[in-house]
Amino acid sequence: MSVNRKRKNYFAIRISDDELNLWESKQRISGLSKTEYFVKLLKNSVIKVYFFGQEITELHKDLRKIGVNLNQIAYYVNAGYFPQAEQEIKNIYAMYSAVMGSLKAFLDCPLINARIFESGESEGE
Repeated sequence: MSVNRKRKNYFAIRISDDELNLWESKQRISGLSKTEYFVKLLKNSVIKVYFFGQEITELHKDLRKIGVNLNQIAYYVNAGYFPQAEQEIKNIYAMYSAVMGSLKAFLDCPLINARIFESGESEGE
């Protein structure tokens, strides 16, 4: 980098062998020093982190409830309580349909209710 500046801070991270190989390969191809490559990467990269709110928490709870109900049905069937199993199947059908509808809606457009944190280019390079 042609900018003359003092770098007094040291920065260390831990990465796997595969990540180190990828870093070294990309850095070598760039023709930049490790420091120059890191600074350029830091200034020019955009990282998005998605935070999903209450909707996903509720969907997760509902899916777990369905799992519990399915275990209950399996218990009834294995114990020979077929009328109870049949009733339990009828009881969860509406909940299953609603949860699957919510899950499909989320998977079709997962980012509608997401809070997105985006770090981008720094001001003044």
